[in-house]
Amino acid sequence: MSTARKLHRAMAWTAAVTAVVWATSGAFHPLITAIGPKPLAFQPPATSFEAAALPAPAALLATAGISEASQLRYVAVDGRAVLQVQPAGRGERVYLDAASGAPLADADRTRAIALARHYSGHADAAVAETRLVEHFERDYPWINRLLPVWAVRFAGDDAVTVFVDTGSDRLGTMSDASKRLWQGLFQTLHTLSFIEVPYLRVIAITVLTGTLLLTAGFGARLLLSRGGRQPVRRWHRRIAWVAVLPALLFPATGLFKLLVGQLPSTPLPVPPTLAAAALTAVPFTEADGAIREAVAVPVIGGAPVWRVVAPRGEVLNLWLSEADGTAIHGDDEALARRIASGALGKPVSEALTLVSAFDRDYGFANKRLPVWRTTADDGSGWYFETRSGVVAARVGGPDGALDRAQALVFNLLHKGHVLDPLRVTPNQRNIVMSALAASVVLAALFGVALRRRRAARTPEHAA
Repeated sequence: MSTARKLHRAMAWTAAVTAVVWATSGAFHPLITAIGPKPLAFQPPATSFEAAALPAPAALLATAGISEASQLRYVAVDGRAVLQVQPAGRGERVYLDAASGAPLADADRTRAIALARHYSGHADAAVAETRLVEHFERDYPWINRLLPVWAVRFAGDDAVTVFVDTGSDRLGTMSDASKRLWQGLFQTLHTLSFIEVPYLRVIAITVLTGTLLLTAGFGARLLLSRGGRQPVRRWHRRIAWVAVLPALLFPATGLFKLLVGQLPSTPLPVPPTLAAAALTAVPFTEADGAIREAVAVPVIGGAPVWRVVAPRGEVLNLWLSEADGTAIHGDDEALARRIASGALGKPVSEALTLVSAFDRDYGFANKRLPVWRTTADDGSGWYFETRSGVVAARVGGPDGALDRAQALVFNLLHKGHVLDPLRVTPNQRNIVMSALAASVVLAALFGVALRRRRAARTPEHAA
């Protein structure tokens, strides 16, 4: 007990500062969501064009000098069919009139502004700035997943900024001046983002977190001893009974997440680029009527597949991108099976599962819905988006067991989803977790007060 008390006191200052900084900044996270701007719409705008006899994409791309593309789709611009192209290696997309091949000037930026107005509701606000974001940054961190995106900032004191992906018409995220302030504080204090030297940030967090864990552990041992008579010491002990568990769990789960994130992982397969010369067939006929979009979906190890979608979202047809424009007899699951077979390197014949809502395995951070799921030979779950041909996620398996474990532990204990069976609302859960964080701060502050009193009574300190 004496050794525990000495060590608890020796690390008190470092542990107290760590506890106050991390517990307080941790409370910023639900605040960021609560005070941030909310989208007015959650689905892309409903637009369509009428199918018609058009030149093959290969001819239009050749005229435009484009030999390879990362993305290619027919979309509606002012009611007419336009070929949207993301040339390989470029972020900004090119728009070609589907009938004449004439390029549309500044069309990607214009579409980004229209999408930003749609999602934010800022129909008449002046646009203060637009910029193409091709790398994750402080205002648009990696948790948002989608790249490249346009950042559209509207004029006004709140400086609302909307990040949109023109390649899928998706909303990345929204922010304003207040959210950027709190998000910046969270990144600086909670993740030590200002430390940019490789591994130095991880070492610093590990040392500080380890100190806090040891101090809390020795403090838990001291709770079994008899309490002191000083009011400050009594309050320190009373609050510590509540704070000891979060003081152990919060840093332990956060450190677990950080360290697992440093482990090497096998990258997900990347869809191939689209060879312009192979796109020699238009993927629809005049009989198809109104069309929302027709996307050239790249398939690993196979020919790309055109996915043609009606205004209400149903898949009209699937076409192979070959000279004869062969139609595939199948539905969206058939396309998902092609993508899965290419990504896994073997035929996938079993039924796939459609995932249309985020869950514990495939969380909100993955962004893409709907996706199709299959299980690989190693037990890992693979998720495929037919709209883009992207492998959206791989969960579990030998390589992903630790990552899945940390995600489960982090969600349950660090973010408080262990309370979900009690049918608490997100706001109620945030209140409970913030209250537990506050107990850690209070225990640390009373501990500091005790340490200062003890130092003031020490003759060496007085001298």
